[in-house]
Amino acid sequence: MKHQTKTPKTKKVVESLELDASAAQALVFNQTDQDLKTAILVVSLFINAFVLVGWILLQVTTVYDFQVATFLFIR
Repeated sequence: MKHQTKTPKTKKVVESLELDASAAQALVFNQTDQDLKTAILVVSLFINAFVLVGWILLQVTTVYDFQVATFLFIR
């Protein structure tokens, strides 16, 4: 009799562990996906900031005009 009462509890524990493992795997996948998106956004932010600062520098001063024109057009 005791053997039958322990079997449903064991099944419940095993099913619970299987659900927890699949939930943990989904959580890891979601976290990795979110980390990848964050990394791409950070890289994009740095590139955009570099371009913005360079554009502002070229608009404010004429010191670098010849160097930029040489770099872009004479190759």
